[in-house]
Amino acid sequence: MKKLFVSLLLSMFFIDAAFAFVSPISGMQNALSGSIQQKLFKRGFAANDPRFGATLDFVSGNVGAVAGGTAVIIVAGAVTAPAWATVAISLGVGAVVNYGVSLAFNGIIKWLFSPDPEDATPITVQQSQPSSPIGNGLVASGPYWQTSILGIYSGDALSAIQTAVSINWPPDSTSTYEVGVCTASVNPVKTTCLVTRVNKATGYKQTGYAAIGANYYESGAPGSCEPGFVYRASSCISVPATTETQPEVKVTAQEAIDALPEAELSKQLNPQLLASLADKMWRDAAALPGYSGLPYVATDPITATEVETWLKAHPELWPTVRDFVRPQPSTDFPWKLPSVSTATTQDPAAPSTPSTNPGASNPLENLGPDPGIGAPSLESTPTAQQILQPLLDLLPDFRRYVVPSHQATCPKPTFDVFGKEIVMEAHCTIAEDQRSALYAIMAAVWAMTAVFIILRA
Repeated sequence: MKKLFVSLLLSMFFIDAAFAFVSPISGMQNALSGSIQQKLFKRGFAANDPRFGATLDFVSGNVGAVAGGTAVIIVAGAVTAPAWATVAISLGVGAVVNYGVSLAFNGIIKWLFSPDPEDATPITVQQSQPSSPIGNGLVASGPYWQTSILGIYSGDALSAIQTAVSINWPPDSTSTYEVGVCTASVNPVKTTCLVTRVNKATGYKQTGYAAIGANYYESGAPGSCEPGFVYRASSCISVPATTETQPEVKVTAQEAIDALPEAELSKQLNPQLLASLADKMWRDAAALPGYSGLPYVATDPITATEVETWLKAHPELWPTVRDFVRPQPSTDFPWKLPSVSTATTQDPAAPSTPSTNPGASNPLENLGPDPGIGAPSLESTPTAQQILQPLLDLLPDFRRYVVPSHQATCPKPTFDVFGKEIVMEAHCTIAEDQRSALYAIMAAVWAMTAVFIILRA
């Protein structure tokens, strides 16, 4: 009884100890693990492959080493520890995200990460905000500028071009368009501006997407418009607000995080950041000595589209900007990637096909009472003799065939020559001498003849 009591106490102790090591899994851990697993499943690797778990272990170990080494410490209240943001900077995620990327999904705050892993200072870029309308107005019959498309008239070139860009290239679900670099010519007097296409998801700017110009005329304006308006199709329309990019301000990671408004912190993290970070983590781990995980393919990186697909399938695991920038106490094992995240290769927005039972509408058939048929029995295995007997019994006449015997006398023709009778019998002597050979030959000939006769019957 005493031993049982001691055993019970020990078991309770070990259970408590085991639960003490259970740590919460953050949204960042789940999302990064799911992003890597998503790519592994897409490449055809199964979760029971020993290299599958080894990949996550090597990635976790390398990230933990970076977090404990070069990652900048972030202070938030009473917590002082590295954040996923500073770990990303130390991993050199700027070499992958080499342009300003919004922290939040459709957020207003952009960071430009330094491409140098040794530089743990991001450059924050506030998203462009609209300024006051431009335009000098227009006086009928006076001087004017006219765009090369859409027939827009204005008292200055930029207001006409800005309006033409907003009408001809309105924002869509993927991109926005803005006026870029402008150049002027003297003969003729003309201003030409490049149109910049901005990808909403990545922030990438295609500076030479298109070009649009405006020509100057000294007189003949078709109508009058107040400042801030341009003339088109016999009416005045307002000039859309221009966008003025604020100067890039280089600040420390702590200052950049402290400057994030609460509204941004609660938004979902940009999938581009997750994809870039997960890909960089895996790439660096695969380069470690003794790496035994699944191979990293540089030509097939983890993309934002793949991560977004996984996040939409698991919205409860989508991390926020706060998960990305808040300190991660080492007691919670924040850099360990769990192996339970679920990967999917199906677009969650695609309609699912309901499963059907083809026999659901068929009534059950009543086959009647049990006829009492016994279990089937196996026949005895035949012997080799029984197997070959049908072949041996084929063509019984063959087996009974015997070459018939004949009694014959060698013909000896005779003839008279000069009154003398001559008998030709030399051939008989020769044939008698070769009796055995001739017998064998003719026996074979007769046997073959018999065979042909029987087979033709």
